[in-house]
Amino acid sequence: MGMFDVVVAQASCPGCGHSQEWRIQYTYGHCWQHEYRLGDAICWSDPPGRLAPLSDHGDNVGGLVTVPGLVEVGCARCGLDEGATLWFRDNVVQKVEITPSEDGGDHELIEPPSGWMRFWSRRVAGSANEDRLELTCRGDRWTVVVADGAGGTAGGAAAARSAASAMAALGAEAELDSGAWCQRIQRLDRELEAEPRCGETTLVVVQVSRGELWGASVGDSGALLVEPDRLVDLTVRQHRKPLVGSGACRPAGIHRQPLSGRLLVATDGLLKYTSPARMSALARTGDLRAAVEALIQAVTLPSGNLQDDVAVVLGERIG
Repeated sequence: MGMFDVVVAQASCPGCGHSQEWRIQYTYGHCWQHEYRLGDAICWSDPPGRLAPLSDHGDNVGGLVTVPGLVEVGCARCGLDEGATLWFRDNVVQKVEITPSEDGGDHELIEPPSGWMRFWSRRVAGSANEDRLELTCRGDRWTVVVADGAGGTAGGAAAARSAASAMAALGAEAELDSGAWCQRIQRLDRELEAEPRCGETTLVVVQVSRGELWGASVGDSGALLVEPDRLVDLTVRQHRKPLVGSGACRPAGIHRQPLSGRLLVATDGLLKYTSPARMSALARTGDLRAAVEALIQAVTLPSGNLQDDVAVVLGERIG
């Protein structure tokens, strides 16, 4: 089965009716030897649109999904060694059934979600390749992170990579309010300052769940709400400097608020080289993938080059 996760749950043997605790291996989501029980939320880690590396199994579609599994040990009473079916609702383990073994099979959407986030992302290197983006999901909570390593300083790319990875992983583990995100970014600031290989970086973290968003930011990367009649800068209060990794950054919180329209999180390679009106129009046009491609094209020079690295994440709530 390769890399898999495990659900541990009480269920009855279909052969003799004996009830016992089963360990069921499956591949769905970000499988990395995680162990879950009923009521636990599973993880996803691939930003949609990223070409490589890809580590998730299946598609993060929300709703009610069935996934085939394999039991590790058969029935303690009759020895029956069967397969299993796992039920996930909005990425939460809902129930398991021990079922006749079937070869192959894949996850199946039984019932679509009443509301779900959809994202698309793209990162394009200019000359420096110092932008990073990450997106993780745990249950129905998404964490979007972009970082832009400071150009002209040693270790900018390493700082951006470390910051984006650390914040995305933290967001997958916990829901932090805007104040807690500010505190965590300040802690990261001190950690990066003490790391010789890391320089400084901008940082934007946005969490999204149940139709609301919140987060924190430092620098000149940004998060915006793209509504039909206006563009709302969620990071308007952020401090451009000092950056994360300086040991003196001052994060600004993004207060909890409804997610209306589309959420755009990007580095200054996009924000600096296109007008707000143009950016708003392109971000609202077509599906998410087409809109992201249009935004990238808007800051691409006739030569095909970019004036700066660009990282873009665009999301919307559907259903």
